Amino acid sequence: MEITEFDDIAGYCRMLGHKVPFAYCRSLKDGLPCSKILDCWFEVLPIEQFVSEHYSPEEQETFLLPSKPKVATLIELIEKAKKIKS
Repeated sequence: MEITEFDDIAGYCRMLGHKVPFAYCRSLKDGLPCSKILDCWFEVLPIEQFVSEHYSPEEQETFLLPSKPKVATLIELIEKAKKIKS
């Protein structure tokens, strides 16, 4: 299976709230897939097979980690801004 084989297929993005091509999902984070790629594409594509064929276990671990809650990210940003201002 080629890495670009499914690039033109569009699916609903739960993060953006509209359809996007698979190419977007597989190259979202520094060339690695979105962390939700398995959740969003499991009914449409053989996504587990695709991921295991194209990404090393280390890469999978990197992009499949759950995202931080938005509140935690906001607190981190506020703390960084406070340090810069000081």
